[in-house]
Amino acid sequence: MLPKYDVFMFGLTRSEFSLSSVSVAWAKEWAKTNRVFYIDRPYSLRDLVTKIDDPNFRDKFPALFLGENIYREIKFPTVSFTQVTPRITLPINFLPEGNLYNYLNQLNNKVIDDVVQKIIKDYGVKDYIFFNSFCPVTSPIIAKKIQPQPLANIYQSLDEISQERYIARHGINAEFKAMRQCDIAIGTSTGLCDRHALENNRPVHLLANAADFDVFENAINKDLPKPIEFESVTKPIILYTGHYSDLRMDHELVKKITHQFSDAEVFFVGTYDKKDLLNHGLTAIPNLHFIGSKPIESLPAYLKYAKVAIIPYATNELTKGIYPLKINEYLASGTPCVSSSFSNDIRSFEGLIYISENHTDFLENIQKAMQENTSEKLAVRMAHAKNNSWRTRIQKLESIIADFVAGEKV
Repeated sequence: MLPKYDVFMFGLTRSEFSLSSVSVAWAKEWAKTNRVFYIDRPYSLRDLVTKIDDPNFRDKFPALFLGENIYREIKFPTVSFTQVTPRITLPINFLPEGNLYNYLNQLNNKVIDDVVQKIIKDYGVKDYIFFNSFCPVTSPIIAKKIQPQPLANIYQSLDEISQERYIARHGINAEFKAMRQCDIAIGTSTGLCDRHALENNRPVHLLANAADFDVFENAINKDLPKPIEFESVTKPIILYTGHYSDLRMDHELVKKITHQFSDAEVFFVGTYDKKDLLNHGLTAIPNLHFIGSKPIESLPAYLKYAKVAIIPYATNELTKGIYPLKINEYLASGTPCVSSSFSNDIRSFEGLIYISENHTDFLENIQKAMQENTSEKLAVRMAHAKNNSWRTRIQKLESIIADFVAGEKV
């Protein structure tokens, strides 16, 4: 039995990230039962150039430069947690591996050490866990000098880090060390877990991405108004939610979908880099729309009015290690889903979604998904998603933590 504990969440994604985020989803669910301190990934001096016009960034200057006003309450419709803003750090990713990089990285790590110690003192923290979500370069575990030590240092791998060019520069070696040093290692896909377990000769627990079921079931259970972008649309809607990733997306497949279903409108709801759209000739397609990011609470309305949701990923080294966060969100909303067959994890949804081995399959499956959307199929999708909630993931992790605290090998 675990004592009442606090959660220190620290991840690659900051707490104000506008899209669905794994670490934010964990934090929101934990906050229903525990105090959660979400330590934002530090801003660096480089951000002074790129974000200086952002009023939200400027509002954090007292925290960034003086270490003052570092706590804020991040509120969601039913829950809130404490955002913690560390001091500003040095931009060092451009440096090669070596003594200079290691020294400056230690200085950056001290920024996190200092803020952890401040949280412990200011809030009287006694028992806590430290959860590092895919940020291995900075503070993969709590430094030994900090007291009290956490009940467990947890490191979570989210993606094939070698395929993300920026973070791979120092992240590959850092993640290897993080997996060795942490008390409990977890991954979000079978591919990631198998690789890390083999490389590090240790158990790596599968805790796949889940869904905020209570939010996404609103697509079925509530009379949500049409999003403003859909108000004048009379054609069927094909929908993707999330970042349009140049590395993940099968761009030729996206073009074929718009051509094959010229009598439909294809919407991508989420962030994108305009140069990627230009490079792949996507901006001139009349029935293809990129409408930017939306708060997670608004996504059920978009899914409610979609005929089918899609995951048109390419099959490559990056995607083979992906269990997409959006899959259980699609299922929880009851929306039929068509996906390419990019990973073992996505193939495990065979029978619940339409798995496509090639472009022809994908196009045919979109047509099937539109025609076969019965109330029985909808109920099965939602039931599966309900069993894949963030609460079930926390309960599984708590069991692993309890075993570790009891002295068992995990």
